[in-house]
Amino acid sequence: MIKVSQAVIFVGGLGTRLGKITKKIPKPLIKVNNKPFIEHLIYFFSKQGIKEIILLTGYKKNLFKKKYHKKIFFQKTKVICCGECKPLGTGGALLNAKKFLNDYFYLCNGDTYFDFNLQDLKLDMKKNSLIKLAIAKKKGNKNRYSYLSFNKNKVLSFSSNRAINSGYINSGYYFVNKKILKKINKKICSLESDIFPNLIKEKKVEAKLYKEKFNKFIDIGIPKDLKRSDRFLNMHINKKAVFLDRDGVINKDFGYVHKKEKILWRKNIFKFLNFLKNRGFLVFVITNQSGVGRGYYNLKDVNNLHNWMNSVFMENGSYIDEFYYSPYYKFSTNKKFRKNENFRKPGIGFFKIAKKKFRFMTKKSFMIGDTLSDMQFAKNSKLNGFQLKFSDDIMKLLKTIN
Repeated sequence: MIKVSQAVIFVGGLGTRLGKITKKIPKPLIKVNNKPFIEHLIYFFSKQGIKEIILLTGYKKNLFKKKYHKKIFFQKTKVICCGECKPLGTGGALLNAKKFLNDYFYLCNGDTYFDFNLQDLKLDMKKNSLIKLAIAKKKGNKNRYSYLSFNKNKVLSFSSNRAINSGYINSGYYFVNKKILKKINKKICSLESDIFPNLIKEKKVEAKLYKEKFNKFIDIGIPKDLKRSDRFLNMHINKKAVFLDRDGVINKDFGYVHKKEKILWRKNIFKFLNFLKNRGFLVFVITNQSGVGRGYYNLKDVNNLHNWMNSVFMENGSYIDEFYYSPYYKFSTNKKFRKNENFRKPGIGFFKIAKKKFRFMTKKSFMIGDTLSDMQFAKNSKLNGFQLKFSDDIMKLLKTIN
C-alpha cells in the first residue's frame, strides 16, 4: 500500500464568476464559517495524515505567501507556496511545481470541498494508471461541471462540454502519480481539456464513485453556492461520531498495552473502520490509560503508540480523527496525574471537548466498549452504547448503525 503524505491545491484562479467579491481577494481566501475557505481544506487534509501541502498560487499570490508559506497548521502540516508568474492553467501550474512534488500526492481545486474518506482514494498499481478521480453524482447544474462516464473504475470519457450531462461529475479531487508530468508537454495547458483526453485513450485514468448520501460536495465558484457554504459546512461535515474504547475493542486487552508489539488487532476492525469513514462518521478513540499515572509507561509511549496505530489504519484505508486518553490515577506518586477524574471514563470530560471541537450530532452518534464503565460513559454522554466481547464479530453492528 502506497503511503501518501503530500497534497497539492490549485489556488491561482481569478474567480471571475464571483464578480466584485474576488476583486480584492482570491476565492480560496474568502471567509466561510469565520475562516478562509482554504483553511477548511488544509484541515481536511491534515486530519487524514497529510504532512505537507503545496499551494499552487497565481492571482494575488503574495496574499497566500504572507499568510501560509512555510507555516505549520494543526501542529503537524507544513504549507508551501509555489507561485506562477503568469497564468499557466492547471496542467502548467502542476508542471511548474515539479521540484516540490513527491512520487505520489493528492490534488484538488481550491474552491471545492468534498466530504469523503481520502484514504480510500488510491491507484490500483496493477493497472498502471497515472491518476484517479473522486467522482460525485450531481443532478442538474449542467452548465457548471465537467461530466464523465466510467466502467469498473476506468474512465471512458471526460467532457468539459456542459451540454453533455451524465450525472457524474469530476469533484476536482485526485490521487496522482508524479509520472503524469511526462504527459504534460506544454507550459500552458489544462489538465481537464488538454491532458485527460489522451490519458483516457491510454487507459491511464481511474475513478471512484462516492455516494451523495454520505459524501457531500460543494463548489464556492458562484455567489449562490458561496452563500450556502456556511450552512453546508455546519450541517454536512462531521455530522455523526463513534467513540471506540481501545483495549478490548480495537485490540486485545493484555493489560497496560503501550507498545506496538503488544497490539493484536480485532478481527475485521479495518473493514469496520472503513465502513464508518465511508459513511461520514467521525471516529474517536477514548481510553483510560492509568498506566501513566501508575508509572508503568509515560505520555510519549502512549502518543507514539497512537501515531503508529493511526498510520496502520491509514495504510488500510481509514483513520482516527482524534485519540483521547486519560493518564490519571488517584493514587499516583506524580501529583499532576491525580486530578481530573472527570476525564476518566465514565466521566465525560473528553466527550465535551470532542463535542465543542467537532460539533457532531449526539443523537446520531454512539459508543462501542467492552466494559460497564464504557456503557456508563455512553449513558452519561447521551450516546447510544454497544458492549462487545473481544471474540464478538464487530461487523454485526453494521445492521444497527447503517
